[in-house]
Amino acid sequence: MIRIVVIEDEPLARQHLVDLLNELPGLSVVASAENGRLGLAAITGHRPDAVFLDIEMPGMKGTELMCMLPEPRPSLVFVTAYPQHAIEAFAGGAVHYLLKPISRVGVAEAISRIRPKDEPLQKEWLRLPVRKKGTTRLLRPEEVEALVADLGDCVAWTPEGRLPVDGTLSHWEERLADHGFARVHRNALVRLDAVREMTMDDELVLATGRIAISRRRMDEVRRALGL
Repeated sequence: MIRIVVIEDEPLARQHLVDLLNELPGLSVVASAENGRLGLAAITGHRPDAVFLDIEMPGMKGTELMCMLPEPRPSLVFVTAYPQHAIEAFAGGAVHYLLKPISRVGVAEAISRIRPKDEPLQKEWLRLPVRKKGTTRLLRPEEVEALVADLGDCVAWTPEGRLPVDGTLSHWEERLADHGFARVHRNALVRLDAVREMTMDDELVLATGRIAISRRRMDEVRRALGL
């Protein structure tokens, strides 16, 4: 379990970040604070694994608090609307830098940097945020058969239909590499264990539809499928 403290002076932004973190498995927001002074007290009292910290706050700035963190220092993720502080943040040991407005994809990426890539829970944390009827659903990779780029947007092919997903295809190619997904076309990623058939026309048949394999990807795809 990753224990987290959130420090953000804007109440709505603070609650939004807490809510996004609480959606992910393996996390626990143990405290939240509205300024650096209270935040430092929360860190000292709870000894969290990670801190999500705003930079521009009344009184003590996030970069000032960074220099006061007790040992052992928690992993530090800065959350800010000001990109010009990135150099100072990383120089101070931050593991990630989230720009507002905060998204589910950004939060999930930050969490992935808190622990090593070989951390067993990394696979458990990963969710794909899809939009359906005005709400955002968080799907496990095994609930998605393919991701397809459609006029710049990314669409998840699922048993519930084809749903828009936050993030680019390139972003998800990297994140899903350890979940059995492979690029089969410049516009498509496919979960290989969802493939039911490969046709004579070089198409992959899924329960949710058919996707063509590009010529340059053909040999790689055939090897991955054991053909």
